[in-house]
Amino acid sequence: MNADPFVCAAIGLPVGWFAGVLIDRVPDRLPLRPLPGVRLGGVHGLVMATMVVMFGLIGWRFWMEPPLFIAGYLLLGAMLLTVSVIDIALYRLPDRIVLPTLGASVVIVVVESLRASESKQINYALVGALIYFGFLLVVHLISPRGMGFGDVKLAAVMGLYVGWLAPSYEGALALVLWAMLIGFVSGSVVGIAALINRRKSNPIPFGPFLALGCITVVLIGQNLVSITLAA
Repeated sequence: MNADPFVCAAIGLPVGWFAGVLIDRVPDRLPLRPLPGVRLGGVHGLVMATMVVMFGLIGWRFWMEPPLFIAGYLLLGAMLLTVSVIDIALYRLPDRIVLPTLGASVVIVVVESLRASESKQINYALVGALIYFGFLLVVHLISPRGMGFGDVKLAAVMGLYVGWLAPSYEGALALVLWAMLIGFVSGSVVGIAALINRRKSNPIPFGPFLALGCITVVLIGQNLVSITLAA
């Protein structure tokens, strides 16, 4: 069964609506129920539109893959967009979203890899998670104000999915390094631009830039692995 990118994009509509509910309620630990109606204005409309586009791109990227495999990357994209919006507004990456996503993602990776008789992909995924988590943990311990522990926990989820795409342990390392490079470079560029514009140093949320690096690698990871291992 192949994925239709348009079906994935359509799924992005209700997921984008629910992401808006999480954005409104999770930071303040409010109950999710009763669920509100659909809101199309402001941040809510932008989140829904972005989710639709991102789900369509993920569906296009993985259209030949099994449904559970694709569902994992849709879950990743939905989580990254949701926590990025919260991080921009509040400088927080809520455990109530990140940790359940991590648990569900481990189950998806293990079940789908075993179903496809590709158990080695579990190892690559776990290696990716450990590398990304470990690297950001070191950065956090060196500079807690520069890299929050929420970013470290988010890295475990991103590394898991990035590593899952790898053809080898070397490929897992390469993809994680690419994700970090894109995230750190984009974050640094924005930080420098903000410093020049405001003439003072203000903190910037780093989660969205890490998410950008991860999604970029997910969408074009095959090309990045080829470039890196061929060098």
